[in-house]
Amino acid sequence: MPPATPTPPEPAAPGPLPLVGAWGTVSRAARPVVRELLVNGPSTRTDLARVLGLSTGSLTRLTKPLTAAGLVVEGGTVHDPANGRPTRPLDVVAADHHFLGVKLTSDRLYAAVTDLRARVIAETSEPLDATTPEAVSARIAGVRERLTTADTAPVAAGVTLGGAARPRSDPDAAPRFDAPFLGWVDIELSERLTRRTGVPCVVENDVTALAHAQRWFGAARGLTDFALLTVGAGIGYALVRHGRMVPADAVDLREFSHHVLDPGGPMCTEGHRGCIASYLSTRSILAAAAHGLRRGVTPEEVAALARAGDPVCRNVLRPAAWALGAALATVANLCMVKDFVVAGEGLVLIAAEEGCVEAGIRDRRHRDHGSLRVTTLAPDFGEWARAAAVTAIRAFVLREE
Repeated sequence: MPPATPTPPEPAAPGPLPLVGAWGTVSRAARPVVRELLVNGPSTRTDLARVLGLSTGSLTRLTKPLTAAGLVVEGGTVHDPANGRPTRPLDVVAADHHFLGVKLTSDRLYAAVTDLRARVIAETSEPLDATTPEAVSARIAGVRERLTTADTAPVAAGVTLGGAARPRSDPDAAPRFDAPFLGWVDIELSERLTRRTGVPCVVENDVTALAHAQRWFGAARGLTDFALLTVGAGIGYALVRHGRMVPADAVDLREFSHHVLDPGGPMCTEGHRGCIASYLSTRSILAAAAHGLRRGVTPEEVAALARAGDPVCRNVLRPAAWALGAALATVANLCMVKDFVVAGEGLVLIAAEEGCVEAGIRDRRHRDHGSLRVTTLAPDFGEWARAAAVTAIRAFVLREE
């Protein structure tokens, strides 16, 4: 037999790994100052001290190294509304640092380069011709090169996917992921990506990342309590209480997607009747529409037929919209939150059935159902790529876990 062809070595990183600049030297005590300025914008020292519960002396001690390093700058002179004295508001230097965010689906990647405040500078999407970890890493490295210019070179990258990190016995070890849509089991990606791209990389669950991004820079900014629900190929859920993400593992999220709303409802692929996934997953919706139409269909076709009044597609999407409302009300009743962000590519299917969403809320929240505030994100993946960049900002600027 001919000798086996040796596996070529993985390409070496292009030179020493660049640091995320002086952000890596920010002390733990100073991180709340940076976060407040980053999320809420310029602020006077008096307001910063009040919001963070610090004395002015402590605030001065914490901000002095930040201004000396050029991470925080003073703006033009204004009069402090608290005491009328002239002051110079502080702000982070947001435009000088850029971050790459990549959202992975089963067959495409969506990428964005943002500044420190998650404002998108450049973005793209590309097909995944192969989904092995090596092929995906190479594709991400290529995207980084194509989106990089002299003025927008990212100092770090975040990658998000529909999957969950496995429990770690060693907290210092790189996380390993299961990603069912990509066929991955127990895969380490962050160190592999760091080697291939030449910048520090972090990997996170996509729904968790989206919730963090909305809390910092999106529809949930300023909220201490809210829930995020996503509908599409999978069902996603994240809960923030008292300003902190409630921990959830893969089993928790799977149980949520199979929570039964109506025992007499449609059947999901696991044999449950009337669970959230049986109503709202893209696969379930397309299967129901294909059964009624007696042919295969795409999400876009189902949405278009429903808008045109097709009875089959409308009778598939109306229960789906009802289920979304019922799920929102159930979360509100059990977790006592009233603010929601809803996202996912599946929203394109039920966008025209707003009345049915409201009916679902009323059916499960019998009193005060109008108090729920629901914000819907655009049903595309641009916001998810931006959220991946926020993952890098959180990990490498504020070093949040």
